[in-house]
Amino acid sequence: MTKLTEQQLRHLKSLDKGPLEFRDPRVASFFERAGKSGYSLETSGFFAHPGFFQAPHRKTLDDVDVVILGSPLDLGAIGLAGARHGPEAIRRASRNYGPVHEQTGDIPFDNCSVIDWGDVEWSATALDQRLEDIYRTVREIAEAGCATLNCGGEHTTSYGCLKALSEVHDASFGLIHIDAHCDTMSTWGGDAINDGSVFRQAALQGFIDPQRTVQIGIRGRAGFLWEFSHDSGMTVITADEVHEKGTQWVSDRILEIVGSTEKTYFSLDVDSLDNSVMMGTTGPEPFGLTPRQVRSLISTARQCNVIGADMVEVNPNRDTDDASVWLAAALFFELLCLVTHCRMKRQDTFVTQW
Repeated sequence: MTKLTEQQLRHLKSLDKGPLEFRDPRVASFFERAGKSGYSLETSGFFAHPGFFQAPHRKTLDDVDVVILGSPLDLGAIGLAGARHGPEAIRRASRNYGPVHEQTGDIPFDNCSVIDWGDVEWSATALDQRLEDIYRTVREIAEAGCATLNCGGEHTTSYGCLKALSEVHDASFGLIHIDAHCDTMSTWGGDAINDGSVFRQAALQGFIDPQRTVQIGIRGRAGFLWEFSHDSGMTVITADEVHEKGTQWVSDRILEIVGSTEKTYFSLDVDSLDNSVMMGTTGPEPFGLTPRQVRSLISTARQCNVIGADMVEVNPNRDTDDASVWLAAALFFELLCLVTHCRMKRQDTFVTQW
């Protein structure tokens, strides 16, 4: 093989730039700004900012657009305990994701001012009281004009978020709900609100509009429990339909049902994913969605007016090799990009300050 010429070597050496010298000026500018405050590309060791995706941790809401919070709750879970450890595990895994979205090029920390609030502080051990704790926390955040991104915990945590946001926005939201289960059953074990009934109760209280609700990925042995979804006018799309008709068909249905202008909430239960890739969850189900399908549907929601979102039911106790948490953190970054993108569409925003 012919040896490289001096001219070829000079050209290659001209491309040999420093570790943070990027061609894209937006990326270079981000690292120039954030790096001075301790943002790091390292994936292990001590972090100056150990919040979700290295978001700054504080509870002052001046000039803040999006608040990420953890809701470490599993008292109402119908299944194995452990989802209370989800926020902690996802925070830890999230250091491996961001700051640039690989498809869109978005930098959520430049699109919006983002903070990690930390976890909801519990005032009692009772489930109903902890739902009130979530409600009060999210209401405080929403009253300050911020959008929310909640990390569960069980799916019951969505109830506290929806209650607070519905009151502050004075609206019944559309709902994009990706899950193996509709979560519209009746009471279970004496609890009217639990992770199997959260969206029945949200509809009964007027937090969501069933006519603008689409539930995607539904499957499994509990199908007979979801009559309320069908009777109330919710649109139920099974996992089989997603596989057979494709994500473009599902995306068209989402936009048809939810619309692009009215306020919408996005809820992702990780058991929507097939248990071959998501065993670390409270209620794993076979014959589910793929990560690429879920990512595609999150991308579709960028066309909607999403004012809040959550990801729930990550159960590290069942995640023997961290594969489930690793995937969940990647999807949570997709949700962060979704919420910041929709926020930026609606109004002027700030940039994140560490």
